[in-house]
Amino acid sequence: MTHKFFFFVLILFNILFSQIIGQNKDSLIYKRNTVKAELAILNLQIDSLRKASAALTEKIGNANLEIEGLYTKKFGKDYGVRIFNKQIWKGMTELMLKASWGTPDKVEKNIEKWGVFSQWYYGKITFFFRDSKLTDWEEKK
Repeated sequence: MTHKFFFFVLILFNILFSQIIGQNKDSLIYKRNTVKAELAILNLQIDSLRKASAALTEKIGNANLEIEGLYTKKFGKDYGVRIFNKQIWKGMTELMLKASWGTPDKVEKNIEKWGVFSQWYYGKITFFFRDSKLTDWEEKK
């Protein structure tokens, strides 16, 4: 028997018992008992949601560990952790930035005799690459 069903029966019992002893639906005792039963149901639902929240938090933690492990496997321990934490540094590759921050909003690329220059735009932040290595970035204010 579920908790909801049990308290539904409790509310029905409360209504019937109140009628037997002569209480009507307008009496304060009847209303108090009905509110108590409803409160008990809500408290059970709150407990159920807390348990579900804890389980989901654990799943998120496990998923984050798995993702961090995949980055570590792909880029090595030092870089993998930094990429997972969405850190940026000069010398990181375009692939590392894309793995960390996702696909940029816009990319501009120029090919010159002395190298390939690209600019990646993420919102108000622009990243500058030379030959696929991050050389600098700026944030527009």
